[in-house]
Amino acid sequence: MKKGVVIILIAICAIVFGVSAYQLINYYGANNAAESDFKQLLPSDVSDPNAVTPDGGGMSYDFMSSYYESLREQNSDMVGWLRIPGTRVSYPVMQTTSSPEYYLDKNFQKQYSSNGSLFAASISDVNLPSDVVIIYGHRMKTGAMFGSLGDFLKQDFFDTHDTIIFDTFTGRNEYKIYGAFSLAVGTGTEFDYYDYNQFWSRDMYDKFMTQTDSLLQIKNPSYRPMFGDKILLLSTCEYTHTNGRLVLVAVRVENSTN
Repeated sequence: MKKGVVIILIAICAIVFGVSAYQLINYYGANNAAESDFKQLLPSDVSDPNAVTPDGGGMSYDFMSSYYESLREQNSDMVGWLRIPGTRVSYPVMQTTSSPEYYLDKNFQKQYSSNGSLFAASISDVNLPSDVVIIYGHRMKTGAMFGSLGDFLKQDFFDTHDTIIFDTFTGRNEYKIYGAFSLAVGTGTEFDYYDYNQFWSRDMYDKFMTQTDSLLQIKNPSYRPMFGDKILLLSTCEYTHTNGRLVLVAVRVENSTN
């Protein structure tokens, strides 16, 4: 009797292990395929976010702009390209107003993908840009998409990765990272950072910054946005809260090109 029970338990464990292994292989396989699709959007000599161009000048806007135009011809929802030097983040940014979260589970080719795509909030004007531009992306366990944003809560990483480059079709925008915070959303009392696009008054800006400063878990005071500055928020999932969000806050620097 006992031997039969043991055999049954072993069989159950084997089935559970097999299913788990299959799901894991499937997950990483789908992720690798999604990453490969994004890498193929740009020429091989610039698919690495830290690569230099053939003339040694790096990924200059003049060099990249023609490629961006060709991508927009393939998908008119593309509004720019975001990269964080020194990380895996180097992806096109999509935006749709009729269906704001369309790219939550779609790739550049508008096909289903669990990785989704980076996409700008429908209320954000990426070209002007608006006072606050918000870009969303999944925090994949493989480190893809915004999977590396959690590293910014580590002081050493934060100190050595302070720049975000967001190229749009009106020019290059360079941002310096001010800080990062996490919170739970859907509580009805949280900081509604996702509703901001323009500061119509100094009071509105002060309210935004007061709430931001109160939540920051790490920051560089040198890059604190001032009234009139352009702010970029990168938003992804966070797992220490129920329905949590991790938000990276950055300010556009003066030498950005338009």
